Amino acid sequence: MSEDESKNEDAQSDEAEQAVGDAVGDAEEGEGKDDEASPPVAIIDTLDIARGDIDDADLGQLEEALNVIDFATRRASPERLAALKAMHGRLGDLIDQIERGERTARPEAEPLTDEIEARYASLIDQGLEAGQKRNFADAQQLFEEAVLINPEGIDGLFNLGVVYGFLAHHNIAKAEFYDDYTRDEIFLEKARICYDSVLNLEPDHLPSLNNLATLYSMRDDSERAIDYLERIVAATPADDREKALIAEAQVQLDELKSL
Repeated sequence: MSEDESKNEDAQSDEAEQAVGDAVGDAEEGEGKDDEASPPVAIIDTLDIARGDIDDADLGQLEEALNVIDFATRRASPERLAALKAMHGRLGDLIDQIERGERTARPEAEPLTDEIEARYASLIDQGLEAGQKRNFADAQQLFEEAVLINPEGIDGLFNLGVVYGFLAHHNIAKAEFYDDYTRDEIFLEKARICYDSVLNLEPDHLPSLNNLATLYSMRDDSERAIDYLERIVAATPADDREKALIAEAQVQLDELKSL
């Protein structure tokens, strides 16, 4: 690797780390945290997000996830085996829907109770605090639990994407898994799923568009990065922070198009 390439890679890593600090949003006050860990966002969501055609990248990420299970798992608790069977059933249902060319309508979400809303706000608060202290394992667990109890909560989805994106490009988890590259790619896909989920709920969510552009840029996928940057530049800013984000996106867009 040349000196210029090394400097560029370091700069990209710094940019991703800065994005983590900038990404944390405001959350309502709350308190309390269960000790029990929650399950992560399913990789099968890769195929379930309504974002156009399934491509080779989607299938590649799913295959990598299956390889992880095939390589690393020799035994499973009854609960984990049941979860795996449920994912298998869900994948079969998705394939049936794709073959029929129609999507099964999602059931309308039940309104959150006051207790769940308070719990959700508490988890977001605690996750933000953990992230600011660089306790990313704790932040991941807290945001995953928040998404579990409120799948359409933008704060939980977005901040979980931030944590996954950070883990995808840093060495924090590398000593814990048999294949560093596979683990990084899975974290990257989970981040993308989170941001796509936010955009399904709020198509002009500029921080999600910006972070997706950053993820694709760091993976040298300039075409997709440009697509997201163009969406940012075309947006109408709601405040000074969004104006600054749009201005920065314009700079990045000009740089990518000049390459």
